[in-house]
Amino acid sequence: MAKKRSQENTKQKQEHIAALVKENPAITMNEAGKKVREKFGTQLAYDKLREAFAAAGGKIDTRRGPKKGSKRKPKAAKAASGPRKYGTRSPAATQRKQEFVAELVKGNPDITMNEAGKKVRTRFGTQLAFDKLKEAFKNAGGKVGKPGRRKGSRKHVDRRHGRRAADQAYVKISKTLQGMPRHVVIMHVKGVIDTSEFQSKDQAVAFARSQMLVGVPASDIAYYTRQPLEISVGI
Repeated sequence: MAKKRSQENTKQKQEHIAALVKENPAITMNEAGKKVREKFGTQLAYDKLREAFAAAGGKIDTRRGPKKGSKRKPKAAKAASGPRKYGTRSPAATQRKQEFVAELVKGNPDITMNEAGKKVRTRFGTQLAFDKLKEAFKNAGGKVGKPGRRKGSRKHVDRRHGRRAADQAYVKISKTLQGMPRHVVIMHVKGVIDTSEFQSKDQAVAFARSQMLVGVPASDIAYYTRQPLEISVGI
């Protein structure tokens, strides 16, 4: 629970405030409160401070806003207003702009509507509304392009093998390796080495057997299976 105010202490503080106001009539209530705190170590309650300050003849500033000497000016209250109103088009100005657009198209049939609009703004200082610009441009024979992609199709790029060149190179190498035969039969025939390649082991065995039946010695026939290299190659 907060301690009760000491009536004696409060009385002493109020007397000190009266002395301060008597000594300096221009002193403010805030300054007087600070001096009370400096002397007594504790402040005086606001209601008691105001009471003593007013009773001693101190001037209480009741104004609201910036303090004395402040450069800031109080903001004026905005007048209540309805929704923002925009100016209307001047039919005469619109007609002059449209006539100027017609002259531009007549002088340069290849001019674009965007370029014509920029020239209108440069000439008159304000732009012509899009609907009125398009109307004048078309009536004058200008070519209005359709929105969308530019003329001509983009170069076809096959993305099935990836976007990066490294990915595409890897796919190409893998495809080449897959197309290579996995089974090879090597024969020594009359001092000449002859190789035969097959996609399956059964085909290789059948071929070697047929060669033995026609008189090729088994010692002159060798069979190999292609194995992947256990090395990494950076691409």
